[in-house]
Amino acid sequence: MTRRQVAGALVAVTLLLTAACSGGGDAAGAAGPAAPESAVRPVTVAESERLASVRFRNFDAGSRKVTATYTDQGHAVALEGWYDYTTHTGYGLVSADGVPSDQVVWDGRVLATRAGDHLGEPVTSLDGWQAGKLDARTSPLAVVLTVLAGLGADRPENPLLIRQGGALWLREDTAGEQEVTVFAGPTDRQTDRADPDTAGIHYWVDQSGVAHRVDVRLGEQWAEVTLEDATQTVPAVLKDVDPSAFPATPRNDG
Repeated sequence: MTRRQVAGALVAVTLLLTAACSGGGDAAGAAGPAAPESAVRPVTVAESERLASVRFRNFDAGSRKVTATYTDQGHAVALEGWYDYTTHTGYGLVSADGVPSDQVVWDGRVLATRAGDHLGEPVTSLDGWQAGKLDARTSPLAVVLTVLAGLGADRPENPLLIRQGGALWLREDTAGEQEVTVFAGPTDRQTDRADPDTAGIHYWVDQSGVAHRVDVRLGEQWAEVTLEDATQTVPAVLKDVDPSAFPATPRNDG
């Protein structure tokens, strides 16, 4: 991951966390056709209320099936699995160019991995796994995992602060067969007019506030992340792991 990609990754995660507090590769997982600049506008009060419920709707749903695709150094990377917003734990399988390579377990603080070629049932023990800090500065995968872990909260956000943060309506679209609205946010409000190109994340949200897809900026590229209804429970196997016990993760500044 280049220095520029690392910077973009940090922007994506920082913007996501800002939203939470306030209520080199080619583009993979296309973010969809851009709306005409003249059509992009600030979110309405009703739309900000919808956005404010996204993280709570995930928490309320419990477990969601997740799939992510992006390009990293010319390789097509895919993640499939579940994130359980009740136990705050995800479990998935990572593949590169269609070949499965690693199983991952993460919770927003800690990432554990082991070699694996199939998904199977979520693990109940970390025996045989390697664990370390989940650091969004280290790789595109770490950014995607951090964003997924941050997409749940036990209460709705503040709609007013979401509007003040520069969230934008981009267009009406579909995610699968579901009609959704695509929002960008938060955005850079240092200028008089919010710029959708400064957003680190796009939300594809239905009328009830459920996100069916999010696009995450990774430097000059985007990761496409889909979320679907699921009933799979993921045990909180990382809850007692102390991330401060691990040395700082070396950054890939290539």
